[in-house]
Amino acid sequence: MKAVFVLSLSIIILRAKAWSSVKNPFELMVPPIKIHPISDCMHVTTEEGDFVFKKIPHLGRAENEKEMNMVDVENPMTVCGLYVVGQPDKLVEITIKHLDVNCESGGLMAFVDGWELNGHYFPGVKDHHRSLNNRVSEFCNDHSHWPVMSYKKTFRSSQNAALLQYRIPIRGSFIANVHFRTIPEPCNIMVEDVSSYYTLRNYGRRGNCTLTALFPAVVSLVSINVGGKPESEKVDYECDSMEDRLDVGGTGGLDSYDMERSTYICGHTKKPGPEQAIFCGITSVRLMSSGKYHNEAVLLVRQADENDLELASLICPL
Repeated sequence: MKAVFVLSLSIIILRAKAWSSVKNPFELMVPPIKIHPISDCMHVTTEEGDFVFKKIPHLGRAENEKEMNMVDVENPMTVCGLYVVGQPDKLVEITIKHLDVNCESGGLMAFVDGWELNGHYFPGVKDHHRSLNNRVSEFCNDHSHWPVMSYKKTFRSSQNAALLQYRIPIRGSFIANVHFRTIPEPCNIMVEDVSSYYTLRNYGRRGNCTLTALFPAVVSLVSINVGGKPESEKVDYECDSMEDRLDVGGTGGLDSYDMERSTYICGHTKKPGPEQAIFCGITSVRLMSSGKYHNEAVLLVRQADENDLELASLICPL
């Protein structure tokens, strides 16, 4: 009996060891998290993963500066940013995994639902469904209280662009995880490629949906159905008095509400339209909707160069 018991126990142990060595197939499918050191004050990314920043007081020029992931700025109160942009149908999710930014020393971080440059915002203040106060969330560590509480919070954007700003005067660090999630009904779009097709829709709602490219661009219509008009071979390029229309133009700042317009388009056709080049620092296409119709426009947007000058419909002053 004793021999049989020992033999049975040995078999059970061997089976347990064999089972523990078998990997869960779902575990094998999980890719490792990419680590991205932040080395520029304006760091632009289209990737997912953990973004790591660390700053220590200058004690001379350190040889291991690259290892410390330092952003070298002359003014300690300079505000830097992690600018994130994804595919048109994705929103940006940023999770703060580690935070050491002291409020008392002037340290501050902020999540922006969209992008901010020189006081201008994308999407523009009048193009977004949320107020600016609700789009910006500021946070930091209060080191005056002991123990210092850990900070972990997740923020989500309303479109494919988001910004994580930070001001760290003396020392500090943070780790921010970036992840993209699908938007069921994308409206405002930051162009993330130098040549691609984009679709603007209002989903039957009243409001504006804007596509913005941070470069001079050539824009052409692939198809359009704006304003509830019957389908035809041509569209109207002088719809400035219409409530439902597609505005094409450019500006020098992110907020395109007061952009210079080159054309105002409305109508319904599946016939591709002519190319028009917008030579401005920023190119924008805004779909304006009254809510009476289901408006849609498919566009081809590509970066303009000197060979496109003959297509110029708008040239902004330098």
